[in-house]
Amino acid sequence: MNENVIEWLRGQDTAAITLCSNNRYNTKLCNYAKSHPEIQIKRNKDGSIFTHVPLSWVKISPPRKVVMTDEQKQKAAERLRKAREKKQRIAE
Repeated sequence: MNENVIEWLRGQDTAAITLCSNNRYNTKLCNYAKSHPEIQIKRNKDGSIFTHVPLSWVKISPPRKVVMTDEQKQKAAERLRKAREKKQRIAE
């Protein structure tokens, strides 16, 4: 399955979510379920998941447009490089 679905009915407090496997939101919801026992996840044979979450968790928003100066870009690139180096050292 390659389809992701979020559905809810007016007047209900929860939304039903179906996510295909290998999806960043799939991983995110599984991690949330570990710290939120009210979230029950059903994993399907194909790796997709189905769950209900509080409707307040569903948010639709456009991407942010960030305008950065060349100096800010340089500093961000340096932070990213250092973080990658640190992650690689930890993995070794």
